[in-house]
Amino acid sequence: MKKLLFATVLTLAAAAPALAQHAGHGSAKPAASAAGELADGEVRRVDKARGAVLLKHGEIKSVNMGAMTMSFKLKDPAMAEQLKEGDKVKFAVEQKGDDLVITSIRKAP
Repeated sequence: MKKLLFATVLTLAAAAPALAQHAGHGSAKPAASAAGELADGEVRRVDKARGAVLLKHGEIKSVNMGAMTMSFKLKDPAMAEQLKEGDKVKFAVEQKGDDLVITSIRKAP
């Protein structure tokens, strides 16, 4: 019983930072200046069939999210046509229910 309890506590302790970061995105109101800022990212994978893109990104102030790699839905699946793996991009994200949706994306200069 003690081993099971220890394993559970250890697992929860290891997961806490990731859970806290994920739970925090979109939960705080962004500063007015953050809403208009574009985030920086790098395309890791494009899923044209799902209308989604996997990005390694920096901080996204508009949704109070730190840097990480994650998949985003695209507001317009046609946006995927202009993207390829390795592209450096600037993008804007909005919280739509439980999803984070890219509302605009362009290749970075």
